[in-house]
Amino acid sequence: MRSVNTVVIPELSESIVMASIRKAQEGVANKEDAEKAVALDFYYHRNVDKHIDKWFSSSTLDQVPSFPQKIVPRFAKARMMIYKKPPLRMINGDVSEDYRDYSKRLDSRAREFSELTWLTSSMGFRSKWSEKKQRLEYDLIPFFKRYEVEGELAGVSYEVERDAKNNRIFVFWSDELHFKFNQGGKMIQVNENNENPYGMIPVSFVDYPQSAADVIRASIQIGIANTEIALAERFSFGQPVISGLDESSKISLGIDKVMVLPEGANFSFVGNPGSLKDMIEVSKSFANQTAINNHLRIKWDDSGNPQSGEALRMLEIENLEARISDIPIWREWEQERYEIDRSVIRAHTGKDMGERYAVDFAEIEFPKSPQEERAELDWKLEKGLISREDLIRHFNPDISEEDLKILLDGVDKSKQAEAEAQKPVSPLQRILNA
Repeated sequence: MRSVNTVVIPELSESIVMASIRKAQEGVANKEDAEKAVALDFYYHRNVDKHIDKWFSSSTLDQVPSFPQKIVPRFAKARMMIYKKPPLRMINGDVSEDYRDYSKRLDSRAREFSELTWLTSSMGFRSKWSEKKQRLEYDLIPFFKRYEVEGELAGVSYEVERDAKNNRIFVFWSDELHFKFNQGGKMIQVNENNENPYGMIPVSFVDYPQSAADVIRASIQIGIANTEIALAERFSFGQPVISGLDESSKISLGIDKVMVLPEGANFSFVGNPGSLKDMIEVSKSFANQTAINNHLRIKWDDSGNPQSGEALRMLEIENLEARISDIPIWREWEQERYEIDRSVIRAHTGKDMGERYAVDFAEIEFPKSPQEERAELDWKLEKGLISREDLIRHFNPDISEEDLKILLDGVDKSKQAEAEAQKPVSPLQRILNA
């Protein structure tokens, strides 16, 4: 699916690129970007009040503050299980400690990137070099323009900063070119020849066929509903109503005040016709239906007995199937991003990380009962699938080799003593032992 943030240009030259950039940036505040900005607000739970407040009058919000809920990040984390556990990344068949050191924050940024991609449908991931830390760092880029030549990605631009006059500054990358430009389209050189030192665009992308816009809408709807519930609770005592008085009459309320009404006047409280309990159930239904539509489930309380790992797996079967469908998308992105990382590292250090890159996404594990866990470990020990050392590290992953040896020696001595104690002893030996 082609985004509105994709610009097709016939060929690549600086003059044509700048003309295309000027035209493309005119529509930077389009509907797609506006919806993405709202999604980001709810994912990071920032500036969310403004998305609820606009549905109420200012006088209404004088009574209670708006009540948005932090459901979007929870939905995103529950749905995108691909990076729930860090994957195993290998180069030339082995785990590369050098690459792991160069890409320290990759796991956390990749998880955030996957969740935002699912939420917004399209995100960019910039790999850059930190001279101070001498390693890679990663930027998530939600707003960008892609430029195509004959159906192939030829360039990308995105906002990077604002100047002293608060003018927006953008950066452009292609395989050959790298420069900045302001919102008026004026080019700003970043090096002598506007040359890309990496020989490739240092931004990788993932696109989903559709966004999770229903999750954002549900979050707004739930925020509105909960604000209404808060208002209903605020006025649960009823709305005071007086009839038969003119505007000049002054009335003050309070349990320590006596109200005297003229003949023909009437004072009463009109109650809220709705039920708070029913309103809460309606608010829950918004969340429930949205969860179902996105292969998720919601548990509203912790009542009942804990479920086994297999029972939880069956409940999550739709989400697990969705994860399986996601794996090819993210495997392809891992390959694309690694080639960018490799190029950036080589340009700044002279080291080549290696050609053959592979990623193994971790399987999703569900909590087991103590009985289930013991039975599984006993079976693996019996079949020789794990050793005693593996068993100890299962419960204590950080144990040192020295402590591991001491612990195993203690276990061996204890078993030997127990075996000796169980040996049959003659009457004479018992007398000598005594």
